[in-house]
Amino acid sequence: MKPEKVLVVPTKCLWDRVTYKERGLITEGAQHLTPVVASCGIFVERSTAETDPGYKQIIPYAVVSYAGLYFLLRRKSAQSERRLHDKLSIGIGGHINPTEGILAADLIRDGLTREVNEELHIAPGYRERLIGLINDDTTDVGRVHLGVLFEIEASSSEVTVRETTKMEGDWAQLGRLRDSYERLETWSQIAYDSYLRNRLRRERTGKAG
Repeated sequence: MKPEKVLVVPTKCLWDRVTYKERGLITEGAQHLTPVVASCGIFVERSTAETDPGYKQIIPYAVVSYAGLYFLLRRKSAQSERRLHDKLSIGIGGHINPTEGILAADLIRDGLTREVNEELHIAPGYRERLIGLINDDTTDVGRVHLGVLFEIEASSSEVTVRETTKMEGDWAQLGRLRDSYERLETWSQIAYDSYLRNRLRRERTGKAG
């Protein structure tokens, strides 16, 4: 079996074009990631990428929403990554591998589409939009990964998990995400802190008014 190769960009090339933040959601310059991938992106063996902070592995990471609800996932013990067992997540994500016939400019969205369709049954007609980039250079794992945060607005509530031995999921209100915060995986916490928390405040203000 050939070693798995994953899409990376050199950190110097990335931070020359995108505003750096040690930990959190980056929105300023996020739109430049696609041309950065087109000009600097390469595929390297995953075993190398996991230990070399000179590269960032590009990981599409999608929050799925519908009518003010968010699809909340629980990772089961069948998952190969032990540190994620029983963790909660509001994000679907994964590495981008070499794909025949896909232009560099389309690698991220193609990777997003493939990952979502591998993980979930989701009805056609959903809409996606880029929210920003998730970075966390405070941990060894975070230093070699960069999340590309999208929100997917589902066309109906009929969203289910494909690999039920590894994950389970259901719809949750923002208040439940807040109450489950300590169990959320790191990137989900960052997405909640930097993006969804403001929505919860607006919801409360609107109800109060």
